[in-house]
Amino acid sequence: MLSLAAAVTAWAPSPNATTHGRALISHEFLRSGTFCMGGNLAPVAYLLGCQRCGTNSLYEDIVGSIKGARRGHALRGEPEFYEREQHYFAKGSQTDSWGQGVAHYIDHFPSCPSPHGNYQFVIDATPAYLRKPIVADRMREVLPGAALPKLKFVVILRDPTHRLYAYWDAFVLKGTGANNFDRWLDATMSSVHECQKKHGDELWPPPDTNACDEDTIEGVAAGLYAHQLNYWFKKFEPKQFLITSTTAYEEDTQKVVKDVSEFLTGTSALDAPARHPSNIDSIKVFEFMGHEAKSKLGKFYQPHNSQLLHVLNNEQKVTYSPSVKGLGIQLWSS
Repeated sequence: MLSLAAAVTAWAPSPNATTHGRALISHEFLRSGTFCMGGNLAPVAYLLGCQRCGTNSLYEDIVGSIKGARRGHALRGEPEFYEREQHYFAKGSQTDSWGQGVAHYIDHFPSCPSPHGNYQFVIDATPAYLRKPIVADRMREVLPGAALPKLKFVVILRDPTHRLYAYWDAFVLKGTGANNFDRWLDATMSSVHECQKKHGDELWPPPDTNACDEDTIEGVAAGLYAHQLNYWFKKFEPKQFLITSTTAYEEDTQKVVKDVSEFLTGTSALDAPARHPSNIDSIKVFEFMGHEAKSKLGKFYQPHNSQLLHVLNNEQKVTYSPSVKGLGIQLWSS
């Protein structure tokens, strides 16, 4: 076995990395498997999303129940939710987290533990990661090559019809003129169809053109999980992914969290029982959706849900909790 000193290497970012303010930084895998960068724990686990699917609750179960899980923390001036979701890989301007560099990102996590201790890990639970192709590309750009095959990705999926309504309820409802879901949906789907006329049926990733309202298209395209997962499976090995669903997580919380624990740490034994995801109620707003809107979205998403089932049924190396059938995809929008 290599000595700890031999396991510590200097990581040099790609040539264009200096434009993002990144500097030379060390990284190490301790004997326990704990991964550190620049003297801090660094994520090898990512909860990619989807957004408005129960990621906050699942994160709390991971850090509250799974052995070795450590919380991150928000830095001065940041909102509290930056303790769980750092958004580092998702944004693009020079004034956001990406522009502040990887050392700033790593500052969100605790100090590296003793090299003789048990396995510890931190998790970046930014729910927008799944739907943004730039995230996978940036991970491969900035993370040390030795870390890439050791990364673990947890994905929680939800009926995209319910996800879109919860997205509207959280992010659109307070906007001017957007306080009626049916009217908002009519305008949104009109924009989607116009975009498809000009750029074809594919909506993910959203076309980078002034002819399409990217924010509007992205809100709808966030539910096109098959396209997103296929992209991630090309960037990382399918065996690096665990996929569950909001339904499965609600119906058997202990089972899902134990499966996540075994996937991340090699053991299903929990430090504490997983709690019932009571705070998931904040995303359970779909009962207020009208029948016509639900039917319209169901017809739109149905072929995409079928495509998702096809992808998952043919991807045997992914870990599913509890199973592909147990995700409940066949009942979505029914």
